[in-house]
Amino acid sequence: MKKKYHEISLAKKFSFTSIIIIFFTILSLTILIRVIYEKSVLNITSESYKEKFQIISDNSQNVLENAEKIAKALLTDDAIQNWFLLDSEENADQIKYKMQVERRLDYLDALYSDKEYSSISLFDSYGHIVNSNSIRSESQKYEEFFSLVKENYNVKWIDLYNQCIEGYEKKGIGYIRYYRDYDTGIIKGYLMIEYQSPLLINNFTHIKNGEQGKYIIADLEGNTKIENDKDIFENIGDKDYFKWAITNQKGGKVFNIDEERYLVTTSEIPTLNWIMLGLTPVRELTRAGRNIIQIIYMVGIIAVLLNIIFSLRVAYSVTKPLTELTRTMSSFGKGNLSVKVPVLYMDEIGTLSEAFNKMAEKIRQLIEQVYQEQKAKRKLELAALQAQINPHFLYNTLNSVSSLIQMECLDDAFVMIQSIGTFYRTSLSDGKTLISIQQEMINIENYIKIQEFRYGNKIIYKTDIEEEILKEWIVKLTLQPLVENAIYHGVKEKRGQGIIEIKGWKENNKVYITVSDNGTGIPKEKLIDLFSMDTREKESAFGLFNIQQRLQIYFGKEYGLHLESKEGQGTIATVCLPVGFKKEIEKNESISG
Repeated sequence: MKKKYHEISLAKKFSFTSIIIIFFTILSLTILIRVIYEKSVLNITSESYKEKFQIISDNSQNVLENAEKIAKALLTDDAIQNWFLLDSEENADQIKYKMQVERRLDYLDALYSDKEYSSISLFDSYGHIVNSNSIRSESQKYEEFFSLVKENYNVKWIDLYNQCIEGYEKKGIGYIRYYRDYDTGIIKGYLMIEYQSPLLINNFTHIKNGEQGKYIIADLEGNTKIENDKDIFENIGDKDYFKWAITNQKGGKVFNIDEERYLVTTSEIPTLNWIMLGLTPVRELTRAGRNIIQIIYMVGIIAVLLNIIFSLRVAYSVTKPLTELTRTMSSFGKGNLSVKVPVLYMDEIGTLSEAFNKMAEKIRQLIEQVYQEQKAKRKLELAALQAQINPHFLYNTLNSVSSLIQMECLDDAFVMIQSIGTFYRTSLSDGKTLISIQQEMINIENYIKIQEFRYGNKIIYKTDIEEEILKEWIVKLTLQPLVENAIYHGVKEKRGQGIIEIKGWKENNKVYITVSDNGTGIPKEKLIDLFSMDTREKESAFGLFNIQQRLQIYFGKEYGLHLESKEGQGTIATVCLPVGFKKEIEKNESISG
């Protein structure tokens, strides 16, 4: 993607960049407005729900607290107390007091509205029951409550949603209070005030918000009692929003429920250890804000379209001269040095075009000048190097022949002169400067043969060249000066037998050839300066400098000669060459003169 972007025209880059900037600016602005708006709506709604929940919680508390007042009023009534204190046998007194109790309950029903409680039931210690008028016809069903009330007399509130009582299908809660005989301390009766589900629902209907919002009433274990004005029993204890609700009673939080985002708010009903949950879809709360977002989207789309039209026109009008300049420069870069850029206007681009034309003309002149100078320079340099290295070897060889003649070893001198002739005939290589390593090794063999006449068994020669590198290219007379230096400056001065070894191999796409000896070595301070310009005139270092220069002229700075030496132990000269260097000899000769 990045590569394709860099390859397109400047006009398209300008237009594309401008469109992207505007698009992402509008997109970022839209997202920012949406986030801020949604956050504000949710905060306001959370606070509103918190206040609403608190009011409903207070109302529920007031209704439930009335249960205690009603219970106190009933349990202090003489008729009710007398009925509790009667024997279990059915008699006239019991019927009389029972009727009095029923009148008291009827009076209480008339005194309180049907929103205060659902029903009242009184049980004596023998299981006899008196009900308020609203459930008196169902008295038989409520007889089953006696064991439940008796078992839970120490608990004020019992949950009737989860109770399985035969014949009782209603849901709700019950307030229990016992009556104790003050003289004997024995519990003589029980009272249960029932709050059925419709009465409780009447207090919670205002929790629901909007068309899709809902409320849930549940206990702390996650068992639901009421959901959206209906008795629904399920367990939501494993839901994330419920876990948050039982540990956090402040504000609201957004949760994903059934793949939709809901604002969840909560409050508690302390008397019952219940919590109220309000669930409202976020999309419903932010419905009004979506219109604003849509307007911003429309404005953004129009802005992007207008930007595309104008940016393309402006970009092409600005970049047309640049396109022409680019085309001309491309042609110039391919070698057409005669091209010129038409100067249409004298603005910045026109000034640039005129400067390019002047620069191109100057480059044409400089290229011609440099070409001629470099051609002459390289001819002279390589000719001088070649001329210097050949007499250097010839001088040492003829000196050896002269010594043989002086020693009257005429046959050896004759053979040596023949070897010299063969050596130079091979070295000339029909005027070629680059030869194969195989040819260079033939030169070395002739040179070693010449030296064996002088030194006999004093010097041992070893060669180990990998066959696969024999066809690679080398500048001729590279290895011979190294062998010569190994003899004259290495093993010649050594006591005992000297060893000169030549090795060659290929490694990491390079060819390495080493000439090593076990001679006297080179002092460290001299080794450091051996290739410096100051040593060029020194006979001992000239051959090495010459080899380094010729190798790097042909193959580049990363190739050449490297020396390692330890005084008293010997020297290793390493030549590094490229693999696959396939220059034609005639071409090289044209460079070297």
